[in-house]
Amino acid sequence: MDRLVEIVCRSDVGLVRERNEDSVLVADLDSEEVLEQSKLVESRGQRGPLLIVCDGMGGVAGGDVASQLAAKVIHEDMQASMRSKNRSVLARSMRRAVRRANQEIVAAGEANKKVRGMGTTVSAAAFVDNMAVLAQVGDSRAYVLRNRALTQITRDQSVVSAMVQAGRISEQEAQYSMQRGRILQALGASADVEVSLSIAELRAGDCLLLCSDGLHGQVTDEGIRQAMCTDDLEGAASALVALANEAGGGDNVSVVLARFTGADLRPAGVDDELRFTEIDHAQEGPSALTTTSIVGRRLAHRAGLRNDAWPRSVPATAQHPAIRVEEGSAERAIAKHSRLGIVHYLAIAILSLAALLSLLRWL
Repeated sequence: MDRLVEIVCRSDVGLVRERNEDSVLVADLDSEEVLEQSKLVESRGQRGPLLIVCDGMGGVAGGDVASQLAAKVIHEDMQASMRSKNRSVLARSMRRAVRRANQEIVAAGEANKKVRGMGTTVSAAAFVDNMAVLAQVGDSRAYVLRNRALTQITRDQSVVSAMVQAGRISEQEAQYSMQRGRILQALGASADVEVSLSIAELRAGDCLLLCSDGLHGQVTDEGIRQAMCTDDLEGAASALVALANEAGGGDNVSVVLARFTGADLRPAGVDDELRFTEIDHAQEGPSALTTTSIVGRRLAHRAGLRNDAWPRSVPATAQHPAIRVEEGSAERAIAKHSRLGIVHYLAIAILSLAALLSLLRWL
């Protein structure tokens, strides 16, 4: 596969936080090299680059430890995984690597009470031929800029995203919701995680962005699009960080930009639109591709944000056996962590309302 990838990454503490709990890792799986700086990667092997952005949970001890450990374990697992030109094999490898990272974070927390309860989000991308496969847990994001149009190719596993999808609030209301920043799951929050896998067919000139919510939580999609509409990838990365800080810099901000060129990539047509496509673990072949986030809807149902039932998650494969998640464990995790708190607050609201009604009956 003749594919050239120009990669630039930035990670900034922002203007409010005392330390940077984000982690960024960029590696070339063919050369087995971790890239410490911006680089042009010639992908003529089967594998190509691995891109990872992790956002340690703010306000929880060990967020930086969790994000660094997640990036390290995912990289090690993907580096050791089987070489294949089959996108389904790559997707299963990504899913297994993220689930193993979750296991390692949970184990590290159990071994050290100072970081017990630590967690992190993750957005990771790997490539096979002209396809990008993305693994997602939490609310970090991936976008692709094509023909100056920006498309989000992951779905946030967050409370406000679930409420929007369920029709409970509008997109505009979500921007000002008090629940912004609360996520439905994170690595380290429970014994197992639901990994969302999305896929995108790349074109020559496409620019992929992975970012933490320190960017997309501060800067609109239009602002992100405008900053990316340049041939200067270094300048685009710096501009994105600057925009987040100009908006208040309330969180750490991390970005990885990757622009794809090469003789084997087809040029994008004028009407060549990119759409979100998730891989359904329960299906095989073309039927496994869906434009609905099955994982996101299942997580929302477990948290009580949707009424439609969805099947249980598919067990893990290969050397990492499935870990059965106890009923209600997702809710307990949501109540436990500062970014995972909606069930806790709903319970308080219900109890308060019951007490008020009881008082009114005595009046």
